[in-house]
Amino acid sequence: MWPIKIDKIRRLQLEITSFCNAKCPSCERAKYEVLPEQIYKRHLNSIEISLDQIKKWIPFDKMKSLMHIHLCGNIDEPTLHPDLFEMCKYFEDNTPDHIWIHISTNGGTRNQKFWEAMATLNRTLIIFGIDGLEDTNHIYRKNVRWKKLQNNFRTYINSGGKAGWQFIIFKHNEHQIARAKYMSEYEGFVSFNTVNSSRENHEVEAVEKKYTAGSCVKCKATYFNSELEESFFVDVRGNVWPCCWMATKDVSNYQFAPKVGKSFGHFLSHNLNYDTFENIIEGDMFSHLFENLHTFDVCNQHCKENISDTYEWNLQKQWMSASQIQYYKDQGIPL
Repeated sequence: MWPIKIDKIRRLQLEITSFCNAKCPSCERAKYEVLPEQIYKRHLNSIEISLDQIKKWIPFDKMKSLMHIHLCGNIDEPTLHPDLFEMCKYFEDNTPDHIWIHISTNGGTRNQKFWEAMATLNRTLIIFGIDGLEDTNHIYRKNVRWKKLQNNFRTYINSGGKAGWQFIIFKHNEHQIARAKYMSEYEGFVSFNTVNSSRENHEVEAVEKKYTAGSCVKCKATYFNSELEESFFVDVRGNVWPCCWMATKDVSNYQFAPKVGKSFGHFLSHNLNYDTFENIIEGDMFSHLFENLHTFDVCNQHCKENISDTYEWNLQKQWMSASQIQYYKDQGIPL
């Protein structure tokens, strides 16, 4: 049985749209072009999760330990969702004050009115993925124009919005980390964080980083840590996963779902259109996943010996509000 019950979830990650303006060469979206013509490929730039579906699918009243709602998927640019503001407003109005909403974006979309509106939200922090400066950001963040990105984060910050800067380190931008950090402080970002990443193809070269091998798989979605903590991921199709990493394997290794899900009814076994959140995570498929984590390549890759992305941050400490810090202290949770 999966060890995390619905009342112990700290973090909920949502992929709310399949649209994106960028063409980052190592993004999961790039893999779709080489897949067989099937459901995975067809849903790019075609579907999104509606606010009504969120209201129906996500039982916030049962998520007693929830601390973070993170809008960040494998194939989405959240700011392209037409009802993003209304969705965040719903989250803020229907969850306790210690819960924060984090939105990961490339920052290259929408207009001044949108960013001014987003800045009026009280418990929403927007994480801008800016991998370099004006002369390098576009190398990985293809189709993101620097001037528009800059105008957007300045509009948002100057209107009172809380913003974080996330910097993925590559060979072509590692010399700019110090300058980018200084710029983030000058521009008014509340945090600056680097990501040591294995993202790599013929267009970009990652920075090599050695990792310490673990003796066994310990699922990062089942315990308190700085990357995932106790969490679940909902993809744009409404499928519930332990994490976004496992969801990528459903796409890039399209035999993963048939191998695991065939015995459990495929999408019927973990899709919110057909069952409740609580029933899914307490059901047979999640029990099977937990009992067999050590056999899955994705789990060995991310939760054992070769961690693909190492975040040089402590999410909890850097982005917590005073109410969140007090809540953790009252619950006796170490920070």
